[in-house]
Amino acid sequence: MKELKKQIAELLHQKLSIYGFKKKGQWEYVRTVENNNVIQIIGLTFSHPERDVIAVSLTFWIIYKNINEVAMKFGEPDCCTKYYRPMVATTISDLIPGTCYREWCFTLKDDYSTIADNTKEIVDVIIQYGFPYFETSSKESNLIDMIKRYGDDGRLIPIIYYIHNEKAKALEHIEKHIKKKSEWPTKEDYESAKRLAGEGGHFVMVENNALKYYMEFVENFKRILNEENRD
Repeated sequence: MKELKKQIAELLHQKLSIYGFKKKGQWEYVRTVENNNVIQIIGLTFSHPERDVIAVSLTFWIIYKNINEVAMKFGEPDCCTKYYRPMVATTISDLIPGTCYREWCFTLKDDYSTIADNTKEIVDVIIQYGFPYFETSSKESNLIDMIKRYGDDGRLIPIIYYIHNEKAKALEHIEKHIKKKSEWPTKEDYESAKRLAGEGGHFVMVENNALKYYMEFVENFKRILNEENRD
């Protein structure tokens, strides 16, 4: 299985290198665009639906170096370390219209021609669906909309507003997220827990750690803004 994975990864590397991607680690392909500021990453994910079968799917990640540098000032982890931490991410299944889950299957019995054809199909799909996603996500003017669409944790958007000197918008976005995170557990969560516990059953609603950790970011963010306003 390991050798088959390596063969798949190497064939994909050969095809993707034409478009400027370099192999990073075992299962990632990376290139930088937009004046060396935006890192685009294609990641392979493997599963084993059957004993002699490997299924391959794809993830697409975006990292902005300039935003990463400012985010670290606010206590956020470095996205550009050995193990990348994407700012925006999606899967190939989310990009292909009408697809629930998209993967490609390889077996230990496949000959070289079959493996090569399968990897070519993967690259064709990357070009058709992944490249347009990369192009849109790599324009900073589109970034806030992309974050909202693919996952907004309330941290990155305020930092982007800060970079563009839109501090009022940053604070407004933070307040919306505080309100959203404060609503946990919702009435639906509470009623669901009661039903699962059964009549007379005992259950405990745990501490809202999402809000707790978010407030650490908020306090640090506001502290830095206040310090800058005093200067």
